[in-house]
Amino acid sequence: MHITRLRIRNFRSIGFLDLPLEKTTVLIGPNNSGKTAILEALRIALTRRWGQRGTGFTEYDCRLEQDDSDPKDAPPIEIEVELSESEAGDWGEDLQADLEDLLQIDPTTARATIIMKVSCSWSETEESYVPKWEFLNSERKPLVGKAAKLVNMNRFFEYIPVFYLDALRDADDEFSSRSQFWGRLLRSVNIPKNLAHRSQQVFDRLNRRLLVADPKVANIAAKLEGIGDVAAEDAPGAVNIRMVPLKTWDLLSRAQVILKTTDKHPWLPLARHGRGVQSLSVMFLFQAFVDELLRDLFHPDTAPFLALEEPETHLHPQAARTLWRHVNALSGQKIVTTHSPYFVQHVPFRDLRLIRTTNKGTTFNSLPSFFDAELPHIAPLDAFIALRSANLSYDRSTRRLVVKGAMIDSHYRDLIIMYAGHVDKASIYATLKDLNSRSQHYVPDSVLSDLDEYARRIRGEIFFSRRWLLVEGQSDYILAHAIGEALGYPLDAYGVSVIDCVNHGTPQSFAMLARGLGIPWIAVFDNDKAGLGYIATIKARGFDEAETAKRCKLFTSGDLEQQLLAQGNALLMREIATELGIKDVATLDDTKIIEVIKKHHKVACAVALSSRLNVNPALVASMPDALVAAISALRTLD
Repeated sequence: MHITRLRIRNFRSIGFLDLPLEKTTVLIGPNNSGKTAILEALRIALTRRWGQRGTGFTEYDCRLEQDDSDPKDAPPIEIEVELSESEAGDWGEDLQADLEDLLQIDPTTARATIIMKVSCSWSETEESYVPKWEFLNSERKPLVGKAAKLVNMNRFFEYIPVFYLDALRDADDEFSSRSQFWGRLLRSVNIPKNLAHRSQQVFDRLNRRLLVADPKVANIAAKLEGIGDVAAEDAPGAVNIRMVPLKTWDLLSRAQVILKTTDKHPWLPLARHGRGVQSLSVMFLFQAFVDELLRDLFHPDTAPFLALEEPETHLHPQAARTLWRHVNALSGQKIVTTHSPYFVQHVPFRDLRLIRTTNKGTTFNSLPSFFDAELPHIAPLDAFIALRSANLSYDRSTRRLVVKGAMIDSHYRDLIIMYAGHVDKASIYATLKDLNSRSQHYVPDSVLSDLDEYARRIRGEIFFSRRWLLVEGQSDYILAHAIGEALGYPLDAYGVSVIDCVNHGTPQSFAMLARGLGIPWIAVFDNDKAGLGYIATIKARGFDEAETAKRCKLFTSGDLEQQLLAQGNALLMREIATELGIKDVATLDDTKIIEVIKKHHKVACAVALSSRLNVNPALVASMPDALVAAISALRTLD
């Protein structure tokens, strides 16, 4: 089974979060933005049992409006986990038979859905935080009758066991005989009796030979016989020293992983390797557990859910870049948190969830291929959807209208008319308006494909930025950082990514990406045919006139070098031209010097200007106005 949606209310930093999940979902964002809270919500919801006390919820999990608010008065914590088939019949017959009382079947597509909810609030009667697990119908009302029986909850948990590997995972713990994976794997090993008997004989013989190898061992054993004298009861006992495992199962409990990373390195126990290798080993141990033991412990249709924090921990950049392939290949569904731009480089755009904290609590942005909203079912909707199935779908089991890509204007108008007579017309209109607005931020696959090809080197970094500054080329990139330093606003320190977008894709692609992810951005272009063309293509991607004017700035006097000349930097440009070894500087006019710099020394000139700005920040007064204004605007840009 696959969790398709997670809804969280009033849990820690989360006021309300409606989070779609993929087969592998990667959460990125600043520290303390709510990523771990999302994992914890899932862990608590899916690892407890109905009516059980001590659920893992505490007063610190309650969302408080004020620091001095009483957690006992806080609104209930609610966590909803929704699982849906991608196509009818995806879930096996045994699973559907075991969980038939819980299934909500869409009458049109025959797809099955299960919605489980856990809630928790303070009970004055019991003087504790009391949890409640229940299953919901399509209207999100609790199921009753057979569906409310405890046996259904127990069966449900058997089909979706949750495993949590936090960022502090310790190989010593995970590879001990008591661990959730290694210990179970060792206990499952079955050694034939004849081999166990023969092994025991070998152990005993080897132990005797080791004991006589040095007289000191025999002397130590003789002195320890006093233990038997003191502890003896009716019959005399005996004391010996065991230098090898006593029994076969004792041998298994001491099994350990040994590893050599290259032919030139020795074999060493895992605990003797670096933290990066140890951390990585725990993930592969999880895979071994799933492959060898999971279905023996549960059911053939059981699908594990892995919550994994920071898989890149202690790994060098090259290893982190290749790690996505291994994590994505792990069995079952995964939800992963990361702070590594190297790991993110290879994660598909649509699998990312950018988590951030606002004054409303934890929120997220993503780049979905579809947009949805809950709407009540009405009779005309079925025929309407059937004729527009390429763009729209409706699932009656979840009451969810799905728009594939950007909603078509005529579809929006028709839906408004269709619900005109509904008793909840006002709220439905608001829902449809929001759905239409969100869908207009759709980023097509073609745009993401271009960015994936051209922007891979920088894509990891830019997702961790607070704001973006889009410029055309490398010269603008270099100079922008120097201007930021001169203004007392170092861009890296303030979480600003400068993107030379023409070298890594197209300006409109980055503009759409920023809009989809909710990242504030501003752009500075040359005032020429190309720069005007970039603004035109951005407008064509659904940015209105006011938004484009706010975001896109032009140099007033042409390109970067022409702007520098227009702002009184002729002598400075001649000085730099001389340093760069341009011939006949004294006899060339200002325009010709600029032409030579642009043709042969564009980047070197930007480096020279940056060096001067670092030494003399007052020079920022003569730097290109549009670039200086854009960097100044970044401080408060939204």
